[in-house]
Amino acid sequence: MKLFKYLLPLAVATCGMTASLHAQEGAYSTTTEAQQRDFQSLQEFIKTKRAISIQEKGGNMSLSGDIRGEWYFMKAKSDGHYLRGWKSKKTKTEKDKGDKDKGKVKDAKVAKGGKEKSKKKNYIEPEPTNEFDVEANLILDYTAEKGWGTIRLQMANSAGIPQIERKDKHTSRNIMYGSGTLDKLALRKCFAGYNVWERGTSRFDLEIGRRRLYDVFDSRIQFGSYFDGVLARFASSFEGITDFSLKASAFVVDQRVEHFAYVGELELLNLWDSGFDLKYSLIHWDREGKNSYQKKHPKGVRFVNSQVTAAYNLSPDLLNMKAKVYGAYLHNHKAPKWHGSNYKRANDAFYVGALLGEIVRKGDWSADFCYQWVQAQAVSERDGTDSCRDNPKAVSFYNKKWGGTSNYQGWRLEGIYALTDNWTINAHFDRIYEQDRKIGGNHRSFEFYLATIFTF
Repeated sequence: MKLFKYLLPLAVATCGMTASLHAQEGAYSTTTEAQQRDFQSLQEFIKTKRAISIQEKGGNMSLSGDIRGEWYFMKAKSDGHYLRGWKSKKTKTEKDKGDKDKGKVKDAKVAKGGKEKSKKKNYIEPEPTNEFDVEANLILDYTAEKGWGTIRLQMANSAGIPQIERKDKHTSRNIMYGSGTLDKLALRKCFAGYNVWERGTSRFDLEIGRRRLYDVFDSRIQFGSYFDGVLARFASSFEGITDFSLKASAFVVDQRVEHFAYVGELELLNLWDSGFDLKYSLIHWDREGKNSYQKKHPKGVRFVNSQVTAAYNLSPDLLNMKAKVYGAYLHNHKAPKWHGSNYKRANDAFYVGALLGEIVRKGDWSADFCYQWVQAQAVSERDGTDSCRDNPKAVSFYNKKWGGTSNYQGWRLEGIYALTDNWTINAHFDRIYEQDRKIGGNHRSFEFYLATIFTF
């Protein structure tokens, strides 16, 4: 009871924090939000470590987590604009250009008034091609008679000596600057659940709180956003037929203008004991009212996406290991025709892939290959996941045709190897290029990721 006495106030205090990780505005910062999603086999491996009982709670509370060291090597270029490296400082965002224009107007007024014209320039930092991160995740799980709760604190900071404020390029250029951060703390998960009804193999649960959409719903090209809301889930098992589940959720997008989104998913797993899985999901982001900038029905919210996903789990006896092949097709029912999309609807996407192996103990390995094809209006630029189009300066597709995170095709190869029962080595390689050259021009990017992860 003593340990719980100190842990509970810590958890309650943390639930009130609103600090975000990497890109709290949903935009892509240095490493993409897509990179926050763990490789599937790693997720399963970490779950096996979530069983450390705290005796003071009679076995109802468990503590788990992981410690990571990460390296990303990335290069990207869109429509002649360098997005990473020293040349990327010439690629200005809309905010950068706005600041520069304001500076010109101010200088003109000063010059007109007969006073000395300012020589201060707007300095734009380049985006890195090599990025090093340190990360720790701490997970608290608690299970009661008819309820449960989970808190995950994610602390991910850029490597380097601590950053200092860059006040003026000309007076401060001889200072040793650093890239390190010390305060990047995110409330990655915070939700509680209650079992409303249960009989035999059927049950109905309600959950409320925060997590990522992909923690609940299945996709390799969407569901990358956070959702703060309510989830209802009904599950039942029909022997020899299927394991059935139906999930539905409502969550907050922008409470200032009462913008809410809705998502649901139907699952039919292991149909007729064949190893075949089938899923259908629908997510509704669209809202015809005004946004925070008083724009009525903006193009960036016009997404009502249907996705059909199928997977076949091969018999372990066939390859002497766990293996499956999978694929999905997505369609956005609300994509508008406008000049940014060449007056057509670029609203379809699909992906196919294969997964081999499973991580349980020392010496295990797993590999995953996935090919993705995503049109410009298929997935919201606030909701992309996995590979995506590299966009470190967060240039919107609705401001620049070469911006956004969709309009790409390419592949990702991921691998994981267990050095010990707790240590793993993880790596992936992405190769991405444009889907439609007429929308946004040429795009080329690749990314290599290498990490060591210690789980406990």
